[in-house]
Amino acid sequence: MGYIAKDDLLFADIMHKAVFSENPAEKNMAAIQAAVAIQAFMTKPERKMRKKIEAFSVSTDFDQLTQNAFNITIENDNFDMGWEQAFKTVPLDPKKNFWTIYNVSNGISFSKIPEGGRVKMDGIAGSKVTAYVDYYGGAIGFTDAMIRFREIPAMLDIAALFRNKFYANKSSNYYALLAAAGALAGQQTAYGGVVADGVTRRVILTINSAAFTLTNRLKDKGYGDMATAPLVLYANPIDEHKIEAAFKAVTSDLVGARENGTEIGRRSIRRIYTYNSSIVANRPLLVLPGQKIQRADAMQPTTYQAPVDPFTLNQSQAVWAIYGGAIADTEQVQRLSLV
Repeated sequence: MGYIAKDDLLFADIMHKAVFSENPAEKNMAAIQAAVAIQAFMTKPERKMRKKIEAFSVSTDFDQLTQNAFNITIENDNFDMGWEQAFKTVPLDPKKNFWTIYNVSNGISFSKIPEGGRVKMDGIAGSKVTAYVDYYGGAIGFTDAMIRFREIPAMLDIAALFRNKFYANKSSNYYALLAAAGALAGQQTAYGGVVADGVTRRVILTINSAAFTLTNRLKDKGYGDMATAPLVLYANPIDEHKIEAAFKAVTSDLVGARENGTEIGRRSIRRIYTYNSSIVANRPLLVLPGQKIQRADAMQPTTYQAPVDPFTLNQSQAVWAIYGGAIADTEQVQRLSLV
């Protein structure tokens, strides 16, 4: 056991016997020893760590780390990108830092035209919202000692934290837009039912009421069939247990304390749980995604390498991104109370 760690030559001898030995017993024993040794090699933590570090030790990979740490491959990326489900991505004119969202309020109609008749040209009235992109930037630095002596694990950790901060900030910007829309007057749904109904039934009543209020409010805005439109529910993870219990409940589960068969309807509601500070406990947001909830990226995160600082020998990189979002129709968001 552990032949590789103790003596690579011994392992090579075992492999030679396993392949070329003419003695069946010796060949079989060598094959077993080789399999055990390989398994030990692959499962040893220090071997795995060494392999991971060596993967970044070649010059090209190391150069990429020191020149573009933001985009270096790092395992187990797990960013909060749930906000993307609410925003429609729109193309942006490369020569402009804004785009326009139009709200048409009236003037469009279809009517029966008699044979030989002329279609009526309707007038269009409404308003428009101009949405802008903004600049977002950050910087990361490595000491000369880190680079000179290839402290790769520490550099990878710094790069990972840096990239995590960027995506956390971007998520917060978009979640804040949704939360602001849900906080407007007339766009809150109170906790349904009474105490005797039980938590599950009250959550069901609240979600059903919010879904109806939201879609009924939007049914004449030209967004399609609001009776079947898919929605997105954003909630704090602390509310997951009671929200999921509500979605899983069926009539037989609700026969108890006054919970007389009330269920969440057939509407498609996707649940997204996030710890972002804009999505607070007991105050989930129900959203009709897309339509006038829009975002645009003028520039994806881009790295700029700074010259070596002659006073410290440190090396630094700046990362810039240009993006923006807007909610031109705030009525696409409804806030619920679960208390």
